[in-house]
Amino acid sequence: MSLQNYRGFGRDAWLLVAYSFASSFGGNIAWFIFPFYLKSLGFDYTNIGVVFSLSTLAQAAVLLFSGPFGARVGYKKTVLLGVSMMFLGRLAQVLHPTLWMLTLGGVLIGIGMALESPSFMALLSGEVEDGKRHYLFSLSSGIGTIASALGILVAGFLSRWLSYGGVFSLVLVVIPIRFAIVLFVSPVLERHSRGLNLDRSLLIRIGRFALPGALIGLGAGIAIPYMGLWFNQRFGTSLESIGWLFAFQQFIMGIGMFLLPMIADRFGSVKTIVSFNGTASLLIGALPFSPVFPVAAVVYILRTILMNIVNPIWNSFMMGFFEEEERSTAMALNSLAWTATFGVGQYVGGVLFDMSLVWPFLITAFLYSLSMVVFWGFFGKKGEGEKE
Repeated sequence: MSLQNYRGFGRDAWLLVAYSFASSFGGNIAWFIFPFYLKSLGFDYTNIGVVFSLSTLAQAAVLLFSGPFGARVGYKKTVLLGVSMMFLGRLAQVLHPTLWMLTLGGVLIGIGMALESPSFMALLSGEVEDGKRHYLFSLSSGIGTIASALGILVAGFLSRWLSYGGVFSLVLVVIPIRFAIVLFVSPVLERHSRGLNLDRSLLIRIGRFALPGALIGLGAGIAIPYMGLWFNQRFGTSLESIGWLFAFQQFIMGIGMFLLPMIADRFGSVKTIVSFNGTASLLIGALPFSPVFPVAAVVYILRTILMNIVNPIWNSFMMGFFEEEERSTAMALNSLAWTATFGVGQYVGGVLFDMSLVWPFLITAFLYSLSMVVFWGFFGKKGEGEKE
């Protein structure tokens, strides 16, 4: 297999890749600056955790039905509805930055993400045959990850001249661009979707991906949303330096995503996922013991790349276990498992970071490791796309 597999995608596939770029660019401006924005408003870790958690738990609640909703209403329409909800949420957070409105805006964003994400993945999955699906997923994720790096750099750079609120408000320009791109996508899957039978077999297949995903979500929620604040508090690192760190690891990860499908072709998706995520689990446990910022930066970069670079391989591998009409529901319920535990983890992490700068990382490392044990137990002996 070679880079030639990235050729031959259709117009709609490239529009969806462009959507990934715009989504990740704007989303990571918001993701990077939002904790500092909240800190500048006088909130502590626990209050920030409440804002994060309620947004994520709202997303989890809507994921209960967003998959079947997308299949019935149409994937394209559902993505457009989700993007509209995100815009309203960000608008509330920019115009009225009180705790109540920040939380309400977060809830709207969570609902929008729950509607948008599964239907977007279903649209993307329908644009390519099964044999090249992980290449299109990796292309979309790779381009999106590079856009994430650009968004972080822009946020860090502009924070030298603008207030945190001013930088945060830039997302209100990007979200309408996402809406406009989706308008030009042809809703292919909606012309082929059949009725969905949510039977025991389907739920078991979903559950075998959802359980390890839930463990990862819980661990990620405890530590990852607070990384920028942790670097600043632990080492006194400037916001601009943190921005360069996050952007650099995103650039490297984005490039790596183009190569990873070839590794998965050679060693198999399961071995690739377990080896990469397993190594990342060890690194997150070692991170709080880093003596100086440069050492911590290297550990963080390696950990983040190894943990996240396999996401498109995971998603593509999972899609192979489901029929076309099952995929948005499978993606939604799998996302529900990750999102619900991530939301719980965000609150737990906020409380833990107010008490310790070490324990959150050790707990996250344990949960990540456990997830890979479970994933290997379910899929270690299975082939690609083997259904129950």
